[in-house]
Amino acid sequence: MADSNQNDYLSYMNKGNYALALTLLDQEISSSPDDPILLYNFSLCCFQTKNFKKAVQVLDSIIERSPKFIELDNVYRLKVFSYIELKDWAKAEEIIQSRLQIALDDPKLLSFLAHIYEYTHRLEEAIGIHRRILKSNPDYRNSLNSLGYLLALKPSLTADEKKEAVDCLKKALSLDPENPAYLDSFGFFLQKSGNTEAAWKAFRKGLKKNPNHPILLERLKNLRK
Repeated sequence: MADSNQNDYLSYMNKGNYALALTLLDQEISSSPDDPILLYNFSLCCFQTKNFKKAVQVLDSIIERSPKFIELDNVYRLKVFSYIELKDWAKAEEIIQSRLQIALDDPKLLSFLAHIYEYTHRLEEAIGIHRRILKSNPDYRNSLNSLGYLLALKPSLTADEKKEAVDCLKKALSLDPENPAYLDSFGFFLQKSGNTEAAWKAFRKGLKKNPNHPILLERLKNLRK
């Protein structure tokens, strides 16, 4: 019966029905309250249903009860992500800095840190983090895209920074040519560089893949003005 229930909740999670998965997991946890796998999946469902505070509570219980849990790195990453969603930047950064003492160049943790720096208006620090990621992971797509975009946000760029931004954005698109987010970043860089025609083409290509992308729609609206 336990295996059947496990298949049930995993099936509903895979289908995106996290509310029903939560109900089934709650039943399982009532009989196995210290099972870290059940608790981790429960926290994932809490996160997906936007109950970020509950997700943090459950993740804390895993850390306390199962310090040798094989998925402990992901537990901390999900906890960081939950705090980011709560916009509790200080707590998220505190966890990241602590975990980086163990995993010095973890690209996921560093990406979270760059995200925090970006949203707390520390642009140069965010740029520095993405450069750090790419130094050890030159094909890391998120950082290729993010670095190009963040450089484009600067009021002025040196010739070297322009080349760096172009190289990063083109490489991201070479790895994933149809990605709307990458096309948006490339289009934004082209727009900032004064090449509105090429920017228009990039935005339009992105919208073909995601017609309701709010940022791309706003970009095109602004280009028409």
